[in-house]
Amino acid sequence: MRQKVSCNTTVSRHLLNEAKLLNIRLSEVFEDALCKAVAQKQKERWLKQNAEAIRKHNESISKNGTFSEQIGQFGD
Repeated sequence: MRQKVSCNTTVSRHLLNEAKLLNIRLSEVFEDALCKAVAQKQKERWLKQNAEAIRKHNESISKNGTFSEQIGQFGD
């Protein structure tokens, strides 16, 4: 089980009041949104860090084809 910690943040008073009226659990919404934002930033960082390798791989595939293309399909 993940350990939870508290944090402080600010939000529009009107939005907070509406959320309370609708029984929206702020911690759940915040954690879900934060998980998505972290995952997106990690993806962007990974793509940036690996851009050169991805470019070289794609270049190799364009030039030489895929492994399966080189050996042919079963039953040929």
